[in-house]
Amino acid sequence: MKMIPIPVKKYLGMAMLSVGLFSCSDMLEVEPSAELDKDRYYQNEFDADAAVIGVYGKLMQFAEQYVVLNEARADLMDATMMADSDIAALNNHSVVASDDNKYADPRTFYEIIVNCNDALEGLEKMRDENRITEDQYVQRYSDLGAVRSWVYLQLGIHFGEVPYVTQSLESIDDVNNPSLSPRLSLPELVDELVKFMETLPYMDPYPNNVSLVGNYDGYDMSKFFVNKRMVLGDLYLWQGSYQLAAENYRYVMETGTRLNGAGDNDYYNRYKMSWSGSTYNVNYDKENDIRTLQNNNSNGWRSMFGRPSNDRDERTEWLWIMHYDSDFAPEYPFVRLFANTGDGEYHLKPSQTILDLWNADEQYNSFEFDARGILSTQNWDTDYPEVGKYTFNYDAISSPLVKNGKWFLERASSIHLKFAEAANRDNAIDELPKLARALVNESLGGAYTPDDFSGDDVTDIQNTLYLPYPYDFDARNGNYPYYRSSWYRHQGIRGRAYLPPRELPEDMEGGEAEREWTEDLIMDELAQELAFEGHRWPQLLRIAMRRNDPSVLADRVYDKMSSSNNPETVGRAPGVRAKLMAGDWFLPFHWEE
Repeated sequence: MKMIPIPVKKYLGMAMLSVGLFSCSDMLEVEPSAELDKDRYYQNEFDADAAVIGVYGKLMQFAEQYVVLNEARADLMDATMMADSDIAALNNHSVVASDDNKYADPRTFYEIIVNCNDALEGLEKMRDENRITEDQYVQRYSDLGAVRSWVYLQLGIHFGEVPYVTQSLESIDDVNNPSLSPRLSLPELVDELVKFMETLPYMDPYPNNVSLVGNYDGYDMSKFFVNKRMVLGDLYLWQGSYQLAAENYRYVMETGTRLNGAGDNDYYNRYKMSWSGSTYNVNYDKENDIRTLQNNNSNGWRSMFGRPSNDRDERTEWLWIMHYDSDFAPEYPFVRLFANTGDGEYHLKPSQTILDLWNADEQYNSFEFDARGILSTQNWDTDYPEVGKYTFNYDAISSPLVKNGKWFLERASSIHLKFAEAANRDNAIDELPKLARALVNESLGGAYTPDDFSGDDVTDIQNTLYLPYPYDFDARNGNYPYYRSSWYRHQGIRGRAYLPPRELPEDMEGGEAEREWTEDLIMDELAQELAFEGHRWPQLLRIAMRRNDPSVLADRVYDKMSSSNNPETVGRAPGVRAKLMAGDWFLPFHWEE
């Protein structure tokens, strides 16, 4: 097999030698016995690029573990009767150290982390010896530093207390040596990661003149690399530094504003949940004909998962996405996990919880379901529903062995929901829960237009410019005087899904009750919008810890398990709820040497 489609011939020899002893055989199918002198191969910019590619190649092998851990442990995916024992144990919260559960193996995380540590030291060596320029150094160092921080955050989310290693090691088993690697709790780990991320010298994406980015073999590499502001925002959100989290998310949301002039579509559309073109809207060809829901890879909400790489609209939604191709390693894992035909093994399916949540909503045309349910799944209304987001391009009949696909990591919706979560919890300003709901619901312009408004002058409405940054949005859209402000096309997450806003009960305005109601709205909307994309367990854990209320997590997992069609899962549900209510949220940290 060939490597991931980046200029392979150009980087192949260097990548073999630059990504460290722990990943050479995995990344490029080098024999495990190959003895490599890493110091010989950190010589120039191409070696630096090869080190970066090596880390990301290793990261791509983490996709299956990431999705399974973050979804099977939560409430939106359920194990099928065909699930293997490792997935069933995660689903039933019955993992024990002696099981050697392949998904609950911290070694996979540390293989990426140790690769990062080696590459970071190699980059420093090249910079100190003037083999790469300062700009080349800071761009690549910051990128890999953010990757390492993101992986560490995932590690802490699932294992709670973990060794924190930032230096090269002679052996990966030194990770478990307490004299070399202090163990940090999740809050302590987050604090250390924040300190590190705040020191990174370069926080923007790679510039276009860097050879790592571009279009290779039909794949746009600009979204392949982690967004550093997103990582820092996530860390601040976990830390409880809500304004700082919102500042970093807002910076991402304003990408199009910074890079383009007013009047350019990207200025109004990128990461702003824009109605322009309705590219990713829930649409019907005929308003009142349920059969005409746009449900394909070219049009409507579903198409954000099915469109080809390098599609011109991809950049309006996707912030971080990795493409897999059957002609290149590593293999795409999600056909095996989710498909029930062809080469699929159907280990995981949508839970009854998420199916019920989608079915409990009502669209503007009075259809009594959230269309995102149909558009996120396959065989929605059968006894064997499938997670569809990852397999919309899989053809089990004519090309069962062709398993191309995408790993969905971050997009506009996830950033908006996390911004809303941060704003809602920033107690410095009483009005922020309203702003959070505006982003989730119908639109900024709609939320800040008085019910009794009539006329043309929108100067003093449709905006929050009276609030300090990062909460100052301008969505004014008027003709006399003329306004087409930077957020005037915003339609909200539910608005894009053709769903009316969920209104705050009149007797709940103000105080902690309003913030918790808004937070519950955000949790429900994340479920309906981002189901199966790997965001659920982190969100539930974070909010349970924030509220000091384990029922946030325990009740939702209990509801999933008790509504399963597997009697064993149903029987375990009360015990799992008791376990989670006791704060037993983390997997055993078992290191097999």
